[in-house]
Amino acid sequence: MLLLAVFLLLGCSTDKVPPAGPMSSSVKPEAFFPPPTELQSNQLARLDTLLRGSVANLNLSWVADMGIVAIPACLRKAGDNTLPVEARDLILIVLGNTLKKAVFRERPGARNNLVVPVLLQALDDKEPRVQRSAAFAARFVDDARLVPPLQLLLGGPDFVQEQAVLALGTSGGEMEVLPIAKLFFGTSSGKFRYSCLYSLATICLRHDVDVASVLQQNSGSFGEKNLSNVESVRGRFVEFKIITALVRELSSSAATQRRGADEKLRKLTGKQVAFDPAGDETTRTRGIEEWQNYFLKDYWRVPSPPKS
Repeated sequence: MLLLAVFLLLGCSTDKVPPAGPMSSSVKPEAFFPPPTELQSNQLARLDTLLRGSVANLNLSWVADMGIVAIPACLRKAGDNTLPVEARDLILIVLGNTLKKAVFRERPGARNNLVVPVLLQALDDKEPRVQRSAAFAARFVDDARLVPPLQLLLGGPDFVQEQAVLALGTSGGEMEVLPIAKLFFGTSSGKFRYSCLYSLATICLRHDVDVASVLQQNSGSFGEKNLSNVESVRGRFVEFKIITALVRELSSSAATQRRGADEKLRKLTGKQVAFDPAGDETTRTRGIEEWQNYFLKDYWRVPSPPKS
């Protein structure tokens, strides 16, 4: 059987948007995405045949490698309920990795209106493996319509719950902080605690949610034995809130402000990131992404830096 866990280890909008309905047959996904080359189109045409065969040793990493041009083909297959469970499970993981490769994570719009209905259908599937893989794909889409079904999956099996927690970091907001924090303080799994931290940090960094304030206001709901731990985590998020403000300043139109924010981040963390405040927009974007990746991952693996 295919080792799906390998794929899973790869790697908030609160705007009011209309409900996501089923994809209209008159809407062509290709109209909203860059077209594949002729070679890529021929390769993607093989997907249906491949997915209807044995998927035990099927490697579809080449689909994700295509990036955004492969999303329409992945959506068609991910929404095809005539496929076997194992194939639907696999293509949802491939869709997630494709969205990740494309750096999709868009706010509600024409593209999201094609992606979200497929994910909602899969999140509501009766098969936990399909739910898990749909939640994995949802990690790379920023859309508030995904929040309600992801909240329901917090009560699912462990392997589903963890992916739902991570996906809520992308699309969730202040209301999702408390349930994720309760899972953090209630688990004995170091891996799952890290996933909860990652999700809370994502909500804070990408959606400017004051996680520290939510923890403080609800400190009594975590139980007396957790009070010291709650205060410790709250303190980290007080620091993190300052950091997220500096990260946003890296996108300032003023080079002096970008330079000042970069210098402060280096001083606070001791981390040297290849960010050039005077570089072109593409170069600066890569540097900002590197800072963001550090603050979502490695920052939480080390103790809080000493205050000078």
